[in-house]
Amino acid sequence: MLRLFISSSLLFATGLGAVANDRITLKNKDLFFGKVIALKDGLIEVSTPHSDTPLQVLNKDLLHLNFADADTGELEKNPQELSLKNGDSFPGEVIALSETHLTFQTWFAGALEIPRAQIESVLFGVTPQPTLYRGPKGIDSWTQSNENKWKFTNGVLRSSGDGFIGKKLPIPENFIFSTTVAWTNGPNMKIHLCTDEESPNDKTTGNGYLIYVNTSEIQVQRVMAPKTPGSKDVYKTLITHTAKLRDLPSKQVQVELRVNRKSGSLQLYLDGRKLEQGIDPFEPPTGSCLLFEDMRLEGSDTRIRDLHIQEWDTTTQRLQLEPRAADNTDTLSVGDGDRFSGEILSFDPEKPEKPFTIKTALSPAPIAIPQEDCAVMYFAKGQDHPPSKGQYQLDLRTGGGLTLSGIQLGKEKLIASHPWLGQLEIDRRIMSSISKSK
Repeated sequence: MLRLFISSSLLFATGLGAVANDRITLKNKDLFFGKVIALKDGLIEVSTPHSDTPLQVLNKDLLHLNFADADTGELEKNPQELSLKNGDSFPGEVIALSETHLTFQTWFAGALEIPRAQIESVLFGVTPQPTLYRGPKGIDSWTQSNENKWKFTNGVLRSSGDGFIGKKLPIPENFIFSTTVAWTNGPNMKIHLCTDEESPNDKTTGNGYLIYVNTSEIQVQRVMAPKTPGSKDVYKTLITHTAKLRDLPSKQVQVELRVNRKSGSLQLYLDGRKLEQGIDPFEPPTGSCLLFEDMRLEGSDTRIRDLHIQEWDTTTQRLQLEPRAADNTDTLSVGDGDRFSGEILSFDPEKPEKPFTIKTALSPAPIAIPQEDCAVMYFAKGQDHPPSKGQYQLDLRTGGGLTLSGIQLGKEKLIASHPWLGQLEIDRRIMSSISKSK
């Protein structure tokens, strides 16, 4: 009978693809769909349209459980991410710090008091940014020139020669633009941002920002339309960074530009690493169009994928991955690249700047670091902890995951045991999937 239920549920899900169902994968690779209403006492209970009573599946047969995207509203955004030494990570916010423990507030599991020796790192300023556009999703809505040399296949825009392709996008006043540029024989690409039109007009792109990616460097320029008809655009270089992109084995690079149009500040990232920053002293461009311009002639194989436009709250920092200074000391790195090592003494959430106080050899008196300046924090490594392998791996919708055992899943909460954090009650809305540990 179980096989019959599995087959029926699978057919039902195929016929009603728009219905949001949880997906259960068993060890024998069978699949079936429905609403998981409980996981307890060795059984998974699933509500299906084919039975008046819940279908029961043996927990020991479970391989993977994917939860459907529920209409639960926008999940709370946390400004920090904590990673444990066993590889688990989750979002939250530091609310207290003692000589031995850090207290990390989470919206989905409450306040967690964690020994400092169990913490690998705390990343600051990692609030997810609202994504306004993710693509490319096709080519029909794009405008292009030069005999339609741009093509679209499987989420990738591909150029076979010099020419433009452009599109009007929701680009706000403060934004984060990112995309991956790939090539065969070396890059020679111009990316025009915040232009008024999605195609050149009389050989000018008008006001905007320009990211020029070639084999030897990346430049960010400000482009201004000529004041007199027939004249050339005016270019002012804001950022220049030398980069031997031709030598990259991957033959691709992820480019990110953060722009605060009001203040004129720009930040350039390459493969997730902050390279340079600059200031635009001119009146900011007001357009919201994006153009890709392939500069190579016939035989080019330039590819554009993973295009994102996000709002930028201008206080959120890019993930800073500076390493710890030494294993036997605490380390606190700040957004501008400075790194302090010594002993992190305290955290004061009552002060407006919420400072961390660190005792360092650089100063006879402890130094106070405002939380908004912090990028990543490490604590001195203590003794190694025993392995913390659990029965299950819980993946979170907001990123990260937890190693758990003895899970009991209800309609709103999951109760489970974590090898280091003890018993947890976790809000079901944050759960993306549950897998049996290998």
